[in-house]
Amino acid sequence: MAVVKWIGYGLLGLVVTVAAGIGIALAVFDWNDARGFIARQASKALNREVAIDGDLNVRLGNPLRIRVEGLRVANAEWSDDKTMAELRVLDLQLRPWPLLRGDFEFPEIRLSGPKLILEKNREGAANWNFGGPDPRKEAAKETVKPEDRTDLPIIETLVVEEGRMRFRDPIRKIDIDSGINTAVGGNGDQEVRLDGKGDFAGKPFTLTAAGGSLEYLRDDPKPYPLRVETAIGKTRGKIEGSIAEPVKLQGVDLSVELRGDDLADVFPILGIPVPTTRPYAISGHLGREGDVWRFEGMNGKVGESDLSGRVAVDLGGERPRITGDLTSRKLAAIDLAGFIGASPEGRGDYPTKGRERIIPATEVPLEKLRTADMDVKFRGEHVEAPFSTLDDLDARAKLENGRLVLDPLSLGVGGGRIAGTAMLDGGRKTPALDVNLDVRQIKLARLFRETAFAQEMGGTASGRIQLKGQGSTVANILGASDGKLGVAVDGGRITSYAVKGLKTNILETLGVVLSGDKPLPFNCLVADVTVKNGLVESRALVLDTPETLVTADGTINLRSEAVDMTVLGRAKSPQIFATHVPVHVRGTLGAPDIGVNATESAARGAAAVALGVLLTPLASVLPFLDPGSDEQPHCGELVRNARSPSNANTGSSGAGKGRDAAPSGSPSGKSQ
Repeated sequence: MAVVKWIGYGLLGLVVTVAAGIGIALAVFDWNDARGFIARQASKALNREVAIDGDLNVRLGNPLRIRVEGLRVANAEWSDDKTMAELRVLDLQLRPWPLLRGDFEFPEIRLSGPKLILEKNREGAANWNFGGPDPRKEAAKETVKPEDRTDLPIIETLVVEEGRMRFRDPIRKIDIDSGINTAVGGNGDQEVRLDGKGDFAGKPFTLTAAGGSLEYLRDDPKPYPLRVETAIGKTRGKIEGSIAEPVKLQGVDLSVELRGDDLADVFPILGIPVPTTRPYAISGHLGREGDVWRFEGMNGKVGESDLSGRVAVDLGGERPRITGDLTSRKLAAIDLAGFIGASPEGRGDYPTKGRERIIPATEVPLEKLRTADMDVKFRGEHVEAPFSTLDDLDARAKLENGRLVLDPLSLGVGGGRIAGTAMLDGGRKTPALDVNLDVRQIKLARLFRETAFAQEMGGTASGRIQLKGQGSTVANILGASDGKLGVAVDGGRITSYAVKGLKTNILETLGVVLSGDKPLPFNCLVADVTVKNGLVESRALVLDTPETLVTADGTINLRSEAVDMTVLGRAKSPQIFATHVPVHVRGTLGAPDIGVNATESAARGAAAVALGVLLTPLASVLPFLDPGSDEQPHCGELVRNARSPSNANTGSSGAGKGRDAAPSGSPSGKSQ
């Protein structure tokens, strides 16, 4: 037993001697000699060069005290910045004994002058992905990822001094350059606080975030509380709530408030394609299931329109996929101006090709169309236009690979409907537009039912719009478009307010008979035009009143917005005061000029030929407009008579009387 006892004392003495020797060696060891070895091992682990340019010092004790100066991590090869992360000084304290059971406990971590660059390139690669060809490294990366909040290291106090972080994403046009003033966390009731200030895509950026303590983050089984307030330019955001599993971002339960001057400003932030809008304020509840973030219970206003519903963003695919179901009980039509490249703030707030131009020269937002996919339903229960309240709007927007399709696209108007499809293909090198809309049974009296025009307007309108074009802007698309547009208004009345807006001598020149302050009745109004390479050319423009047949001929150039139209009136019976001199419409769409050249006579142009010849172009309108239904008897008869010029020369039941007109004489069929 004595031998065993002395052997034990000997072994214990040997262990103590070895430990003491190791301790003395470590105490006098110059840790700067180990910088190269440590940097090489870190470089292998990250597959990226790691360097320690300053001193490395370790002080033994409980806790261990480690100080590293001049730490650098290289950036990805494709980046313009050579360094991804650098740290002026790292001071940390580490308890040694928990390491024996695989735990990391840091009484304090202090970062002085940290700088971090996080960025993506135009192909979507991120510089924080350190993967390499060695599968063992990928496996190692997985093993160090915390599974839940209990796997996080214990950090009792964290201090960040004079920090700076930059995030760049050229695809979404994000460039955040923010200073981090303080980020302090501790035990018990202390909060983790983060204050950032800098620039976001050229706009002032501030961030204030607060959460539970670092100890609460790691160990407390309760959801982790979080409060964030941020401002980017005039956009303001507030998030408050909790996250059950903050490491995995599971159990997200956050209330969100967002407001600003223009919803389009959120695209760089959230990557959601939104057109230009007026000021907005939206709130709702944010949750997460797997790769899908859900914003539900949405409620707020955009401009003069209310907005409610839900939106979900799935981040699990190649591109974010946005789905949603939105409703507006009261939708202001002006708030939809951004969808056609105009501005809800009105003319002058969007680019055009020149002065007095009105067609938007807004660029087609290719970056928005190509960044995400989308399937969103939208319904406007009541649509308020500047002139009237429309019935409703029903649309479904599908965006796939930059190709946006609105199908269905349906607008209730005056008891009728404008319905069809619209496509904007932004996946091509040159964006392309394709619009196909039917106009069916719109009753003008009902359309203006809430205005002073309600008792003076009448008629039923039907027609079709077919248009295709391509170009980089809205103006370029229309300036290169092809298609046809047609409309027929049957048995109508034109309000006296509109009549007063025209020069009386202009109407008398055309032979239009006025009845004081009463509305102007007409039997039929038909317009049929073609569009070829941006040039709108009339095939048939006819206004049939009880006394006069008014025709127009000419062009509108959508490239230059120049108007060149000639309007002629032909009396159905002799008129004493009618001169039948052509009326010219010149100028531009934004500034038209209407005038009469008294030197011209009725002998020039179509006013001098038989009525049947005037109506002959309308024969092509019949299959296009199909106005021959029971809802449009006058236009139907007028168009059908155009097929038989001889009948039209001797009379037309639709040409001589209207729903609101007194009978008048038949045309003689002779030139006047």
